[in-house]
Amino acid sequence: MFETELSMLSTADLLESAAEERATEQRSATRSLVHAVVYADRFHPDVCPVRPGRRASDGRERVVVLGGDGCPPILEFCVSEYGAVVGMSPGVARDYLANALALRHRFPFVWARVLSEEVTAWKARNLARDCEKLSLAAALYVDKRVAHLLDTISPTRLAKIIKAAKMHADPDLAKAEAAEKTDERGVWVGRSDEHGTKTCVIKASSGAVRRHKAKIDEIADALLALGDKRS
Repeated sequence: MFETELSMLSTADLLESAAEERATEQRSATRSLVHAVVYADRFHPDVCPVRPGRRASDGRERVVVLGGDGCPPILEFCVSEYGAVVGMSPGVARDYLANALALRHRFPFVWARVLSEEVTAWKARNLARDCEKLSLAAALYVDKRVAHLLDTISPTRLAKIIKAAKMHADPDLAKAEAAEKTDERGVWVGRSDEHGTKTCVIKASSGAVRRHKAKIDEIADALLALGDKRS
């Protein structure tokens, strides 16, 4: 029914409607982040009333800090409650609340631009997630460097700028993250499917991957010279 209504619009009106829906979607994403931080505020241990069954012993509700250095503590069970109501798994809900809190408390310039709808919510969340391990001082430095860029350049270029800012703000952490990436290298072979096909994933240094690709190309060229026409 909705599709039928749209099909009756002129192209100009259809594009205008699409733009309005896009703006509404972005506004909704921003409001969802605001909902998240206001919700988290209600479960700060200093303001949240004692709930039935809440104790300080093992296995009971604890205080957690989500989003990184500088974010306020909240009571851990509120994460699952939030996820259950909004339709997120506990892990996704935890990440979402962490991103929202990090933006407000660690990236004030980006947060202000999110609220004014000058920055797309998901791009801001990506920044908060990528910088979660930074200290508060380092996060504030990155905030000043990238707040005005988030919605003006490509994700690839932005990632390079964020990486450079992180390196300047906390070189030790940047080196540690690089070492972690090195540890992630390896080769993984998947299961065979019903067509007898397997997937092989290789994660290695750039030089090793280029040499591997060159060798495959060399073999392919030799097979082509022998009459094998397959790609």
